[in-house]
Amino acid sequence: MSSKLRGYLAMIGVLVAWGGSSYSISKVAMYYMSPFVLTMYRFGVGGLVLLLIGRGGLMINRKYVINALLNGALFVVFLNIAIEYSSNPALVSVLVYTQPIFVLILSIALYGERPTALQVVGIVLAFSGLLMAVGVYSFDIGDAIAILGGFIWALGTHYYRRNLVGEDLIKLNASMAVISALIAAPTLIINPHMELTLSAVAWGGIVVALVAQVVGFLLWFLGVKDLGPPVTASSMSILVPASAYLFALLILGKVPTEMEVIGSAVTLIGVLVSQLRV
Repeated sequence: MSSKLRGYLAMIGVLVAWGGSSYSISKVAMYYMSPFVLTMYRFGVGGLVLLLIGRGGLMINRKYVINALLNGALFVVFLNIAIEYSSNPALVSVLVYTQPIFVLILSIALYGERPTALQVVGIVLAFSGLLMAVGVYSFDIGDAIAILGGFIWALGTHYYRRNLVGEDLIKLNASMAVISALIAAPTLIINPHMELTLSAVAWGGIVVALVAQVVGFLLWFLGVKDLGPPVTASSMSILVPASAYLFALLILGKVPTEMEVIGSAVTLIGVLVSQLRV
């Protein structure tokens, strides 16, 4: 199997893993616990499983800590808070998946790349769609945190591609999970609530941690590694919101509003246009 094909298959797996578990299933898990406890579950259980799979020790150095901060602790804390305050977690997925736009903007800012006309059009469309989806007057703190999460994720994608792409994926993700747990631990002071029930352990400790943290992140970094520049993997990831809307309907019974559908479609079209090469 070629590396490109493996990369595309990995991204298809990301659509399933993150489309459901990182949004709708996380929303269910937060019926039983705060977003900060869920964050610790993801990193704690996920890191332990990855350590067992890899049968290796932890790697802790400056590059791992920075990547864990960006692609791990900060991103997941922001993601869970956004889901907590959202009535429809699928909309959060659209806001978070503006990250390819931020990857593009960072490429322009950091490496002096000149944007093409299509890229400019794509950026304008993407942010116009966001305003339509969330509403100019109903934009709230949860929406802002979701977009901030997308920006942090874009930073992490760039950092990984430049500094860690050659690392062993299992060791990297295991180390990132443990480091992220340590970084995120102080947030438990904000809200340590958790129901000590089998449902809480099943949803938070097993489903979200294993699917979103272990499977999702392994496939994501595999896709970034095999598909080349971070823009390529980021552009494919825009299909996750479509998956998230489907899972939100199946799991939560959430039917999106007309403006959410239109705005989300415009946003994702904008993201896609920004990635086109002509």
